[in-house]
Amino acid sequence: MSDEYMDKIPSIGISYQVALIGQRQLVLQSFIDRDCSLDDFNKLLDKLRDAGERQYAYGKIEEIKLNLKQEEKNAIDQQVRIEDTDAKIKRDWNGGNRKGDLKMTSAQIEQQKRDYAVAEGIKLRMASLKAALVEWEAKLAG
Repeated sequence: MSDEYMDKIPSIGISYQVALIGQRQLVLQSFIDRDCSLDDFNKLLDKLRDAGERQYAYGKIEEIKLNLKQEEKNAIDQQVRIEDTDAKIKRDWNGGNRKGDLKMTSAQIEQQKRDYAVAEGIKLRMASLKAALVEWEAKLAG
């Protein structure tokens, strides 16, 4: 085909912009004959959308993995806090020349409840992140 003929073919220019994770943008561009069928036009739009969603999924998976890694660190740190609190309670009991079974004060009981509640929250967030990771990995594969 000559350049003259190509210049005369009316076409539709399409730009599909996708906001990605981390304040990045992806712009997909294509052209299609102005007189194309509606089915061909929709197929092109679907192709652009699918490509954009797949790229978004890559970033989302990385974000979830980073969050999961942080929650794993939080879980380890919280376990150390729980162990420290329990050890302090035992030291306080033994240092007070008390006999018999350990009896905690109301402040110690509240502190222990808070520590365990935080640990439970971390577990729930980790379970949610793991479920989201499976979901996004399925979107990426599909």
